[in-house]
Amino acid sequence: MAIGLLDKLVAGGILVLPCRSMYYYLTDRIGNFDEIRPCFPIWECLGKSGQIADGVLAVIEIEHDSLSDSIPWIPKGTDGRALR
Repeated sequence: MAIGLLDKLVAGGILVLPCRSMYYYLTDRIGNFDEIRPCFPIWECLGKSGQIADGVLAVIEIEHDSLSDSIPWIPKGTDGRALR
């Protein structure tokens, strides 16, 4: 998305990521908010330098409310990157 903003191909983007404690329960390996946080200073510099002054790049972290023992979990696979 940042490259799209730099190349003026997009006007903005929103990346929605789970928190670290939630992504363990997801069925596929995706990133989480803590993994991408080190990139924030780079993106902030792009905005301050005027290179993406007309665009918006947002990152939203979501979190689960709670876990329940009364609902069966979706089993994880053992293919690809799945370890459990």
